[in-house]
Amino acid sequence: MKGLIVAAVSFGGILLFLLASASANTALFASNYAWLLGLNAVVALSLLALICWQLRVLWREHRAKVFGSRLKLRLMLMFGLMAVLPGVLIYAVSVQFVTKSIETWFDVRVEKALEAGLNLGRSALDSLLAELAAKGQAMAVELGERSETQRRLELNRLREQSGVQSAALFSTTGELLATATGELATLLPSQPTAEQLRRALAERRVALIESHGDRDLNLRVLVAVTPPGLGVETRILQLTDPVPAALAVNADSVQTVYADYQELSLGREGLTRIYAMTLTLTVLLALFTAIALAFVLARRLSAPLSILAEGTQAVASGDYTPRQAVHSSDELGVLTRSFKQMTSQLDEARRDNERQRAEL
Repeated sequence: MKGLIVAAVSFGGILLFLLASASANTALFASNYAWLLGLNAVVALSLLALICWQLRVLWREHRAKVFGSRLKLRLMLMFGLMAVLPGVLIYAVSVQFVTKSIETWFDVRVEKALEAGLNLGRSALDSLLAELAAKGQAMAVELGERSETQRRLELNRLREQSGVQSAALFSTTGELLATATGELATLLPSQPTAEQLRRALAERRVALIESHGDRDLNLRVLVAVTPPGLGVETRILQLTDPVPAALAVNADSVQTVYADYQELSLGREGLTRIYAMTLTLTVLLALFTAIALAFVLARRLSAPLSILAEGTQAVASGDYTPRQAVHSSDELGVLTRSFKQMTSQLDEARRDNERQRAEL
């Protein structure tokens, strides 16, 4: 019995540890949480079945008026209450604590602060993009007054004057006509898509924020360059400029945290339910283990009384055969050993008496 309880408790403890780890790990949680929850429930039900079986055995002993059964029942109730009452109290407090703690994660002030940080980053990016678009508009007006050859010569001067990293002229079909860049590592500009060229031709100006890599952000502005006169083909001026690294990193961090917060907010009820179920299983396993151990302890403490009762009945019927003593260092062990010694002396005295009578 003791070995079965120890095995069940050890297995349940391992499963509870894995269940708690899965609750904190999104990938592990998604793939294994249901299995771990089911296995923990099976262990808890197994302990409950063991307790029911022990109760049935104890009730049968009580109905049969087995000596010591009432003491076992009383000891079991005492040990059980000592485990159940504090466990229920701790469980109630823990559930409230977990629920309130999860609620504090979704404080309105926290959400407003995240939204403000996100809006601040967007405003900064929009300001940089609007500034680049204004520079592109001014350059397009000036280039529109130049001939095709003069545009190629003026493009780099206008780029340096505006403080833009890269400027390029494209035809409406996407053919590169002229380029000027302050970045020696990239002599050729980033090619706009056909859709972007069509939008620039239709809307006269297109401003975009593009992501390259994990946290690299670039600004791209496409402006239509319309020369005076009829029959002259429209050109597309493209300006590109990188977003400052610090701003890009901070904006990405705020965006990531805000997305995680929204994901948690959507799963708030499920998260509360998951932690409550994990806590419930933990408390149930602890309580069932304590009750099962209460049966073992009650039987162990009442065992000397059963031995004494059996020995007393045997002595009353004239059987002085020594009974097995309980091997323990407490008073019950001393009592059973003393009773064994007494029955041994009585048995020896009876034999001496019978021997003397036989000699007579």
